[in-house]
Formats: sequence, C-alpha cells, structure tokens
Amino acid sequence: MTMKKRLTILSIFLMIMILFTGNCYARAGGGSGSGSSGGSGGSSSGGGTTHYYYHDHGYGGGTSLTPQNSILLTATLAGTFFVARCLYRRYKAIDMHHQVKKQLKVLDDQDEFWNESRIKKEVKEAYYTIQKAWTLQDMETLKEYLTDNMYGVFETKINWNEFQGKRNVLNDIQLLKHDVVSLYDSINDDEDYFWVYIEGKMVDEMRDQENQLLESYRGVFVEYWKFKRAGNRILLDEIKQKDEYEI
Repeated sequence: MTMKKRLTILSIFLMIMILFTGNCYARAGGGSGSGSSGGSGGSSSGGGTTHYYYHDHGYGGGTSLTPQNSILLTATLAGTFFVARCLYRRYKAIDMHHQVKKQLKVLDDQDEFWNESRIKKEVKEAYYTIQKAWTLQDMETLKEYLTDNMYGVFETKINWNEFQGKRNVLNDIQLLKHDVVSLYDSINDDEDYFWVYIEGKMVDEMRDQENQLLESYRGVFVEYWKFKRAGNRILLDEIKQKDEYEI
C-alpha cells in the first residue's frame, strides 16, 4: 500500500475518533468538571489481532484483510453507527414534539402562555443570550434568564474555571433546531414548565487567562433544556445531556 493510501485511511480513522471523543468542551451549563457535554459520545476501535479473513464465496477462497483495511472498515462502521444514532435521536424528538403539539393547541385556547410560536421565539432569544453571557461571564444578564437554582450552577462552574485559570469562549453560535418535547401545566401557573429539544452548533474553546487556546471543539450537539414559567416569561431551570434525558 502506498504512503498516500495509508495517510488517507489514517485520516478517516482520526476523523471518526474525533467525532466519538469530542467531549472536551463545556458550553453554557453543559457537562461537569472540565466540561463533558456535547454532540457525540462513545468510542470505537479495531480488535487486538492484526490479521483477519473473510470468505468470498464468488471465488471460493480466503482473502486477507490487512491492518490498514481493518482500520478503514472499523472507521466506516463507527461512522455509520454514529450517523444512525443521530438520526434516531432527531426522529425521536420529532415524534415527541408531535405529541406535545396537540397539547399546546388545546392549552393555547385557555392560556396564551402556551402559544407555541411565542414559546419558540422566547427559547431562541434565551439560547443566544445565555450562550453569549456565559462567554462574557456576565452574571447580571444570566440572572435575568435563569432560575435561582440554575444561576447557582452557572456561578459555580464559572468560579471553578476561574480558579483553574481557565475561561470558556463560545463563537459562531447557532441554533439549528428547537422543539418542545414535553410540558407540565398546573393549576398554579408558577409550577408550569416545559422541556425543549436543543440542537446547536458552535466553536467551543477553553482558554487560559493569557487567552492561549487549551482545548477546542467545533461541531453539533444535542441537549434538552427545561424552562420554568415566571409570569409570562420563561427561565432556564435545568440542562440535561441527550443520554440523561432520553433515559
């Protein structure tokens, strides 16, 4: 095998591994410790042996699968699994949204707070404002968009990063998809809340106090955000990673 082919196979393998291990970033409220939320999880690697065989019945003989080809096969299978899992999550969220949409239509006739268009508009505004305020460590703005409980979580994370001499910087922030997937409507309006499927994309960096880059991630992530009702406003109360919510 030529060096060019080997480098191509290695590049594909590394790209897949990056997809599966891209958990180094933090994001507003995401992850824990040094940051562990995000757009992909899990890992996959080739087996421990160095020689594999498969039977080609068309020719009736055994064919050698080289270590390089086995890496390419593993990377291809891993990539296929990753894409399939992402599609499953998206369709599952769409199905949950369709069920909730029926509830929203009924509730909207009784209480304009549950108007879906209004909710999506406010969630979008909150998403961008919170991510920007997180980067700037703007606690005053965060206080306007978070419940007391969530404010305490954010404050602890920011203080911990500062203690470690780190700063989480988010750029090119995008909101690709957001839909209400569950809700709770109480007689007491102060107890109302709903969960939103969040599919976003950004450049997520961890920098030191001299602005030197320590870690970086660029890609898509899925989270579930819980918003509580506060009069006619909404406040972010909790963030769950995709696996936490779906379990």
